[in-house]
Amino acid sequence: MTGLLIDTFLSDLTKLQVFTSVSVVCGLVFFTAKLNKTINSILVFCWACFIKPLIQKKTVASGNKTNQQQNLELFYKNQAHIYDTTRAVLLKGRKECLQLAVSHLPKKKDLVWIDIGGGTGSNIEFMDQVSSISKNFKAVYLVDLSPSLCEVAKNRFANNNWSNVHVLVADACDFSIEHKQADLITFSYSLSMIPTFNAAIDNAVSKLDKHGIIATVDFGIQSNDTSMGRINTLGGLVNRNIPWILRNFWRIWFEADRVFLDSARRNYLEYKFGTIKSVNTYNRTLGKIPYYIWVGCDKSRATTIVNRLNCLATESPYLAPSTTPIKINSVANHSPVSKGHEAAIANLLKNLPFPSMYYQREVWRVYYDELNPLYEQFKNQYIYAFTWEDPREDHNILKFSSNDTVLAITSAGDNILSYATLPDPPRRIHAVDLNPCQGHLLELKLACFRALPQEQVWKMFGEGCINNFQDILLNNLAPHMSSQAFQYWMDKGPTAFSGKGLYDTGSTRWALRLGRLIFKICGATKYVEAMCRATTLEEQKQLWHNHIKPAMFNPIVGSLLIGNPIFLWKALGVPVNQANMMGPSVIKYVMDTLEPLIERSLISSDNYFYYLCLMGTYIKTNCPDYLTTKGYKRLTGEKSSNGEVPIDNIRLHTDTLNDVFARLTNKSITIAIIMDHMDWFDPNGKDAINEIRAVKKCLVKGGRLMLRSASKHPWYIKTFEDLGFECAPAAVRESGTSIDRVNMYASTWVCTKVGGRVEEEEEEEEEEEEEGQTISEEEILANLTDIRKLDAGRRRMSSLKI
Repeated sequence: MTGLLIDTFLSDLTKLQVFTSVSVVCGLVFFTAKLNKTINSILVFCWACFIKPLIQKKTVASGNKTNQQQNLELFYKNQAHIYDTTRAVLLKGRKECLQLAVSHLPKKKDLVWIDIGGGTGSNIEFMDQVSSISKNFKAVYLVDLSPSLCEVAKNRFANNNWSNVHVLVADACDFSIEHKQADLITFSYSLSMIPTFNAAIDNAVSKLDKHGIIATVDFGIQSNDTSMGRINTLGGLVNRNIPWILRNFWRIWFEADRVFLDSARRNYLEYKFGTIKSVNTYNRTLGKIPYYIWVGCDKSRATTIVNRLNCLATESPYLAPSTTPIKINSVANHSPVSKGHEAAIANLLKNLPFPSMYYQREVWRVYYDELNPLYEQFKNQYIYAFTWEDPREDHNILKFSSNDTVLAITSAGDNILSYATLPDPPRRIHAVDLNPCQGHLLELKLACFRALPQEQVWKMFGEGCINNFQDILLNNLAPHMSSQAFQYWMDKGPTAFSGKGLYDTGSTRWALRLGRLIFKICGATKYVEAMCRATTLEEQKQLWHNHIKPAMFNPIVGSLLIGNPIFLWKALGVPVNQANMMGPSVIKYVMDTLEPLIERSLISSDNYFYYLCLMGTYIKTNCPDYLTTKGYKRLTGEKSSNGEVPIDNIRLHTDTLNDVFARLTNKSITIAIIMDHMDWFDPNGKDAINEIRAVKKCLVKGGRLMLRSASKHPWYIKTFEDLGFECAPAAVRESGTSIDRVNMYASTWVCTKVGGRVEEEEEEEEEEEEEGQTISEEEILANLTDIRKLDAGRRRMSSLKI
């Protein structure tokens, strides 16, 4: 019996060993085959790219098509079969370039596309993932000078059964296609390999439809010096200046394979076309190889809207319909000129493309000078990810209507959007902020309302997080943003909308983080969360007085943080001059801010400002107006009599208030909302006087300016009164009371422009002078529709000072 058991056991063990051995052998064979294929591809790639160029004999004198083709064949013939395998890691950004290009196409069907230097056709397979080749393209032309690569492409297209894709073994400088012009032309890592790149780009100019798109992704290096004199045409400067070491190392490295990273190729591209979008980035997988993605169009395409953009930025009378006669003397003597208009005319005189802003689909963002040294203080980040002021009280005080043209400080844009969601929104809203990043944030919000469904808008700005942000940006949002804002969010967005989310960004995030840390150390976090869920005021008050208030106002927190001027400025954005207006005790000021709010209303349902600070997110029953279903519908669906939705009437200025006032037409603003920023001024300086005089010129008679202050009676109110304003407090905060849901300020004031008899007589004289010859906007624009008439257009615009 024992022997039988042993024999059985040995028999089973042998079977197990055999099965295991066979499995291991099969696995080794499989992985060895895979490994050998990868190793084989890498070895072929290294031979072709690094060793062969050093030992092969040089061809006869270069410069003609035959020798360029021979060079390509020498380089690609032995590696054509493994080209796609080895380039996946090296050639980054190809799909992103196609996504960006397709999102900007004016039409989505019956497209003609030319892919210049398309090689093996992998770019066309990438496109099929973005937009169906068989359904959306009338014809696709792959142009390449390498027969070996083209053979791979032909086999690829045959396998996909694409009868509308044509492979041309031809030079990029002189090929021809059956169609007269193309809707889309792309260079995908090919422009850097074309010796006669000027001719190739000129050929692309001749073949691109007037409304078409051209896109490039390629290696390239730039420095500050290569951008001089044309900064406004580039579409942004984020990551454009490549450090000296990387710039020279990669240029020399790639030249060994006849790939040229010099700036001349991109410079000529940016000269022959108008820049719509551009991205400058690195392939970090292989040691920070610099590459760029660029999308452009016919550079004369923006000619017909030059005047109108100037009007939209300045509230010029040219905003009237084109058939309305406009008084020429009024235009000549009184209409202001925007900075963008000045830049556009200067570029025309040099035959440069217009500033990138002029080629955008939307007209929200007003041109600004990216080299303004005042921007450096913000270090490429916004301060506020959300807005503190209470728009409900703004409307209660000012009673906005469609007769109003409003100027307000941008901040995070929440209040700007809240004004636009009103049943009778202002006819125009000018949002002003010196920090470009605050404008980028509001521009992102506007683009979302233009392109995204409500649920995605909620995820981004209600919850602060969303998956696949970059894909959403490329496919949906990019066409509705300026290139500068697009660059910013390509760089910052994936991080901002992941992890802790949008509301853990901006300079104010430090205050919120410290608050959470203090609650955690004091063991009050659970009570904070309970207060944000409270359903009665009594429950809320008990949690506040028994647990949260003792944690916030203990002596250590009071002395090290709340009473610390460095913390007030860096974390809360409160400068010294404003802190001095809070009275003898900053801690008492903060207590007077918070205590009454606990008695006023529930944080959980009627105070989204503090709910966000405590919880890091909004909820659908406690959020800004623009995030509600009603707000979304008003911002996206309800068109006015002129066919516009409320967001069409928003303009974003990136400048000081004084500069914006100086560029606006006199007496064009009915309401100006300047928040608390005059608290920042030195009482002994001239800033307040200069700003009040500037805003007075822009306000209509009876126009109102609303401000908030940390003082119950700010010192500059007397200055307003001395300069012709009637000033009255709309609300003054007394100890133990609140004036709005934020209660951050001690007072809110409304200053109304009043005019005496002398001012009325001056206005009458101006109106008499303006009577005379009239001219229509249509006639002015007609001078600019043909690029051949630009000289005449320049003279006309100069005489009218528009």
